[in-house]
Amino acid sequence: MRFVKLSIVCVVVALVAIASIKALANSPDTRNVSTPVTVLELFTSQGCSSCPAANKFVRELDGAPDLLTLSYSVDYWDYLGWKDTFGKPEFSEHQRTYGKQFGGKVYTPQMVINGEIHAARFTRKKVRTLKLDNIPDIRIKARDDGIDVQITPQSWLDKNWTVTAVRYRPGIQSVPVKRGENSGRTIKLANVVQACKEIGKIGGRESFSTQIKSLQPGEALVILVQDGKGGPILSAANFVP
Repeated sequence: MRFVKLSIVCVVVALVAIASIKALANSPDTRNVSTPVTVLELFTSQGCSSCPAANKFVRELDGAPDLLTLSYSVDYWDYLGWKDTFGKPEFSEHQRTYGKQFGGKVYTPQMVINGEIHAARFTRKKVRTLKLDNIPDIRIKARDDGIDVQITPQSWLDKNWTVTAVRYRPGIQSVPVKRGENSGRTIKLANVVQACKEIGKIGGRESFSTQIKSLQPGEALVILVQDGKGGPILSAANFVP
């Protein structure tokens, strides 16, 4: 009888363990999601002779607690003799969208902090003075078949917030430039943006929920909620697998 009871206990334990493993395998991966309080977006170009100093400044800031830096390579300087290897028209358009809020000012290097202020250069102290309230709350859940994004407004909205998904490659990328203004130099960029796409809007009291495609190997994702298109960043969530 004691042997039978022991066998039953072993079976129950095994079934519980199997169920736990299955639940873990099917549950969304919410690990490695952080909430930066400062987002610095650098608009740069491998063909711009004024950009290496800004690139270096951003590289040195990368990894600071609660700070996320993103490097967007624009394509409008490609005619100078070197086609930016990371440049895309969508990044230039993203910068121009900011420019509409900044009196039409678009240039390289251009740093934008929290979608609120811009300059060709900042001090470290200045970068840390602007902080996000991080409202509303952003949830990122990675699954086998995609990534769930959920955002819940905390109050009634009388206008739309814009939700943007930015895919980037964490770390430093090095590019030897063979022509143009930076010929012979190796350009080093931190957190190079791979794609930038608006994925929806939030208005009224309705929550926002959508699923986007999974990340490519070596990619990370940041979700930005902004006050209108190209407006100040209200909240950010960063997911690095």
